[in-house]
Amino acid sequence: MPEKSIVVQQVSKKYDIFSEQKDRIKEILSFSGKKYHSEYYALNNISFDVEQGETFGIIGTNGSGKSTLLKLITGVAHPSSGKITVNGRISALLELGAGFNRDYTGIENIYLNGTMMGFTKKEMDKKIAGIVEFADIGDFIYQPIKTYSSGMFARLAFSVAISIEPEILIVDEALSVGDVFFQNKCYRKFEELRAKGITVLFVSHDIGTIKQLCSRVLWIEHGKQMMVGDSVEVCNQYLNLINNKRSTDYEQEKQRRSSESIKIGQGDAVLDAEKFDIDDWPGITYSNESVLNDNVKIVSAFLKNSKGERVSACCAGEQYNLSVIFESKVDIPECITGFVLETVKGLWIINCNSESTGFKKPFTVKANTYNRVDFTFEMPPIVNGDYVISIAVSEGSRDNYKVLTWLYGVLYVQITNVGGNGGVIMLDCNTKIYCKEVDK
Repeated sequence: MPEKSIVVQQVSKKYDIFSEQKDRIKEILSFSGKKYHSEYYALNNISFDVEQGETFGIIGTNGSGKSTLLKLITGVAHPSSGKITVNGRISALLELGAGFNRDYTGIENIYLNGTMMGFTKKEMDKKIAGIVEFADIGDFIYQPIKTYSSGMFARLAFSVAISIEPEILIVDEALSVGDVFFQNKCYRKFEELRAKGITVLFVSHDIGTIKQLCSRVLWIEHGKQMMVGDSVEVCNQYLNLINNKRSTDYEQEKQRRSSESIKIGQGDAVLDAEKFDIDDWPGITYSNESVLNDNVKIVSAFLKNSKGERVSACCAGEQYNLSVIFESKVDIPECITGFVLETVKGLWIINCNSESTGFKKPFTVKANTYNRVDFTFEMPPIVNGDYVISIAVSEGSRDNYKVLTWLYGVLYVQITNVGGNGGVIMLDCNTKIYCKEVDK
């Protein structure tokens, strides 16, 4: 059984915080051992491991301790307690330009970084052409890097990091720097390294990318380990935290504009008893990371084709109707209902809600009512595969809202087109072929 690439055991990082500089001197000179500082834990009791060849993600809000953890793993800093074991040569993109001398040229910095990684000049001579080609910054490679733009700096830093044949690659948001063409180039190289079995530790605020690339994820918040496990499950729990914060912001905004509060009238829904045959409603299931609410409950959801038949298998170009039925025990002055069609790995393909479609504004909901929202749409040209539909009911507007209920994985959808393997979207494309004889 191959050894693990990274093992982190009960690791903490503590800093002593002094209110004033003189307090530090007081503590040093104190005969009684009196403490003049407070303790701040940037990390507190973190434990996880990363398998060889695994792409492992780390997520958390700003200031959660992600960068501190990476510095401990790379040896830039040392833990206050606990143990970190690393098996393999690490190449890290933590802070772009770390380890670079701004007065040196690009070429000189390539050799400098190679030396720091333990390579001889002869070994770097063999790598230099590939690094320069990937960076693609022209004659600037012979200029001091203090003259570089941030994009050029990113190109050189990434080129060096991936060209030294690392066994463990650590990336901290570095792929978000540079133009779109360079980012695409980086991701293609990134996939190439993963295919070779290189262990990757990936830190990003882009949850969609984390879900797509990583098999497992560590979530840390305020230095504490919140969760570690399957990438989709952990990321959904993290999104719940973000939604809760958004809900708090919405409530504060709602109080600020209470003098202009919307009055509940009869509601915007069309009264139609035929739409509410309770016995005909299929039950629903959803994943355990869903956001639930006692006052607003999604009770049923189903997908029908143009013939009115309930389906789970769909084809591109055909029309479907998604019905969402929820019970509300409270008045909702500004209600938005929406759904997401996503891959099994959590990549969003469709994101649709009642405000962005027919209503163009939030609708009102009366207390103690069932409400049904029908979305009629043409299935886009998605490639064959398995997908799931997640559903949410929110209060507010598209730009400022709080999630009342969010159910992940309510419906299973199988796309069964003829052909269309690979990629995400099938292109409806006309092809013509021309030729001309070569003049001899």
